[in-house]
This record gives sequence, structure tokens and C-alpha cells, in this order.
Amino acid sequence: MTDVDQTLLVRLRERLGIARASLRTERKHLERLLKRLDGDAAQAQGAGVLREMGEVLKVQQRNLPRGAERVVLPVPWDPPRTVEVELRRDLSPAANVERMFRRARGFELGLRGIAQRQEAAAARLVQVTALAEALAALMAEAEALPAPDPLAQRLLEKRAEVLRSGVLALRLKVDAAPEIAPEAQKVVRKAGGALPAGVELFSAPSGRPVLAGRNATANDALVTRLMRGRDLWFHVRDQTGAHVVLRADAKKPSEEADIQACAMLAAHLSGVAKGDRVEVQCVVGKHVRKVKGAPAGSVYVSEGRTLRVEVQAAVVDAFYLRRAPGYMQSKLRKTVAPN
Repeated sequence: MTDVDQTLLVRLRERLGIARASLRTERKHLERLLKRLDGDAAQAQGAGVLREMGEVLKVQQRNLPRGAERVVLPVPWDPPRTVEVELRRDLSPAANVERMFRRARGFELGLRGIAQRQEAAAARLVQVTALAEALAALMAEAEALPAPDPLAQRLLEKRAEVLRSGVLALRLKVDAAPEIAPEAQKVVRKAGGALPAGVELFSAPSGRPVLAGRNATANDALVTRLMRGRDLWFHVRDQTGAHVVLRADAKKPSEEADIQACAMLAAHLSGVAKGDRVEVQCVVGKHVRKVKGAPAGSVYVSEGRTLRVEVQAAVVDAFYLRRAPGYMQSKLRKTVAPN
């Protein structure tokens, strides 16, 4: 590969890297959404059963035993068939009948809304998949250029801009990757010129460096080699997952917005879906320690607080916009001398 081709690839990665990542994230989100909607649709199919139960209960409510939680009743218009009906003991027979009909109406309305959402999500998934495939094909074409060709390169870059506009039309993030901030460069330099494998470097909303471990070995390195006593450590409560560290500023306390954002990042990197709520531990670094002989990634914490956060898509996506790109990390490994 020639120097000219390498320059082209770097430019294309800068323009398309985050667009491609955003499409991957959106594709996974849409696939999960469609799966969830399929489950909701299957549940909503029970509207007819609930309505029939309500009708059966309505004509026989005077014969219901008091305090019953479950009764088996014959279907008057379809003997000798019976239906089993669950009742709420705290409700009167008439109230139980109304409850059945109300739930049936809710399912029927929900089923119509689910169908519309399924159609919209499926159409969007087709668009996202097509754009992702087009971007991948463009990058492959750029890498396969046999020799420097200014005209071919200009055409590729024009096509890249058209595809970026298509991603923008879907309201996805398509900004070019930012240069590494001085604070982030300092973190890498302090780590000896390169971050341990599996440790990623982000920036908080305020610009403070944020380090995240993506596996047990990386979590170990993060806690034992990179975290300082006044830094803040984040981890989803009572489950395995990513360790996230917010680099503290000796001159002022960490902003609450940064703390909340880092808690969301820790939850997201631990597999918590966007939109879900979860409890995240937030502990000052000096109260987090590795126990000798414990498995990789295991730590002991004292004090700290628990944050209950909802993983907001906009906050998590913004972290990826501020992440130090992989090829820039590689450049730092080569050019930043150890302290």
C-alpha cells in the first residue's frame, strides 16, 4: 500500500469511522427492538381470550364464590367447553369483569401500535443495513486501489460524503473523530506510552479523561496501574462487567454530570440496554483495592455510594464521539515516549 493510499484511508476513517460505528449500534438496537416487539405482539394476541373470559364472567358473576382467586366456568354458548378465569380477591365480581374488558381493550389497542412500530423499525433496519454495507464496500474499494489515482480518490471521497449525508438523515452521529485532548495524551504518557490491552480512553462531558476496561485483565490493569487515589471508580452493582474510572482534578471536585454519565457508560459497557435502569457503584479510588489471589477483575470496595441511573442513548453515544480512535492510539504508542 502506498503512502498516498494510506493518507486516503486515514481521511476516510476520520470521516466514516463514527458513522459506521453509529450504524452498527443502531442496527443492534433495531434488532433488539424488533425481537421485543415480537414478544409484545405474541402477548397482545391474548386480547381475544381475555374478552371471552370477560363475557363468560359477566353472565355468571352472580354465581361466583366469595374470595375465589381462580374459577372454572362453562362457556354458555359453546357447551361443554369451559374456561379457567383468574380473579382478584380484592375486587367485586363486577369489578373483575370490568378489569377483564379493560385489559382486552388495552391489548387490542397495543396490537395496532405494535404493528405500526414493527413496520417502521423493519424499514429503518433495511436503510441502516444498506448504508452499512455501502460504507464497508467503499472502504474495501479504497483499500484495494492498485496505485495512487487522484481521480478515483476524489470520487471515493465524494461518495463518502453522500453516504455520511445518508447517515445524517437517519439522525445518527456522523461527526469526524476528534483529536486526542492534551489531558488524554497525558494519561497515555503516564501509562508508559501505551494503554494496556483492553483499556479504552474516552472523555467525560466536561473533557476529563475516562478509562474503561473491556475484560477482566483490562479491569485489573485499570485498577492496579492506572487509577489514582482521588479518581472515581464505577461498576454495575452485584454483577460482572466493565470497570470505568473518571480521572479526578486535584483543583476542583468532579461534576455531577460527569459522574452520572460515567455511571451510564459503565452500565452500557456491562451489557445494560439503552433505556434500562440499573444501580451503579461510585467509589473513590483509594477505597478500591485488589485482593491478593482473587480472580482477575475482582476487587474489594469500601464506602462509596450507589447511583440508580437510566442508560440514556444520547449520553452513551456522545462518549463514542469523544473516544480516542484506535489508529490514533497506535500512533501514540509509537510517538509518545515513556515518562
